[in-house]
Amino acid sequence: MALLKPNIFHALVAASFLAGIGSPALSQEEASSPADSPPLSAADRAYVPPATAEPDLPALPPTPVLTDEGYPDCREDFQKIAAPFDKAEDTNRCTVLLDRYYAEVLTPFRQRMIDHQNEISGIYTSQVAGKMEYSAKSRDDFYKVMMQEHAASDPDGANLADYRTLEARYQQDRAYLQDRFCFNTGCGGYPVPEYVAADEKSENGAKDGKVKSAKKSKGPQKCKKAKKRGGLLGGLLGGVAGNAAGLGKIGTLISSAAGAVLVSEIACQLTEEEQKEAVAATVEVTEKEEVGATATWKSPTRAGVSGSSTVTALNTEPNGRKCLNITDVAIIDGQETRVSKQMCRGQGEEGYTILA
Repeated sequence: MALLKPNIFHALVAASFLAGIGSPALSQEEASSPADSPPLSAADRAYVPPATAEPDLPALPPTPVLTDEGYPDCREDFQKIAAPFDKAEDTNRCTVLLDRYYAEVLTPFRQRMIDHQNEISGIYTSQVAGKMEYSAKSRDDFYKVMMQEHAASDPDGANLADYRTLEARYQQDRAYLQDRFCFNTGCGGYPVPEYVAADEKSENGAKDGKVKSAKKSKGPQKCKKAKKRGGLLGGLLGGVAGNAAGLGKIGTLISSAAGAVLVSEIACQLTEEEQKEAVAATVEVTEKEEVGATATWKSPTRAGVSGSSTVTALNTEPNGRKCLNITDVAIIDGQETRVSKQMCRGQGEEGYTILA
């Protein structure tokens, strides 16, 4: 075999090398797939795995609802009674019921609505805002719904329409009873009822045919006089809610140091020493600030005189003021007098004061 000359051999090697450079390279799919596998389609090459499903948004809690169930329907009950002072006492009884409804139903409902607003705002802040598992549209939609519910729960919002109706009814009924009390006792510019004037004449020694009707007025003479002056009858009107509801004063408390704590229906039956004991009992239960707290007292001078003060309700208003409903009892020679009053302490104030 003849040997190729060096120049011809080198030329053939170079040509073969250049031919290899110019040939196309295999794709990764062709290199990794068996020789007989079909190539991937365009649809297969464009496949994108599905995204994770968006979770459900949290549900808002139900809106608190207020109805007129339990509202005291007693404003006209006094019409069934004949004697003026007995009418006045019945208006007092009805007012106590109205004030209790205000303190135990209306005021707590307003607080429930404030709590509702705070709760729905908290749900958005902690469970929706900034959570990337929700789309921006879902977060925005939830925010709009939450803000609509929040606005509807404002004092002038749709959710408090029934509350505003009942509060207006309460204030109207209370003002009406205040007027009827004065009409039947001679306060607020009304003349003193005729049989009361007869009672005054009989005390001065005058004689007329109306003294018997005047005897319907019960209790010691100073209690009769307190009633004639428009004093509080059993914690009348202001004795249980009064200024706590933003209403004006009615009646007057006894003009003594005990007037800031006792209502005249009891105070007028006690001596000064006994009033001090009754005041101490009231102060004791206000310091405990708990429902059921009771303090008793006994007269230092009269064997048959004693009494007690008991906290029957405790309410904290949205503005921070605390109010206690207190029932006072006085037993004098076997006869019991029981009255209700409300005492309140504003935020930052030291002691409780009876409302009038």
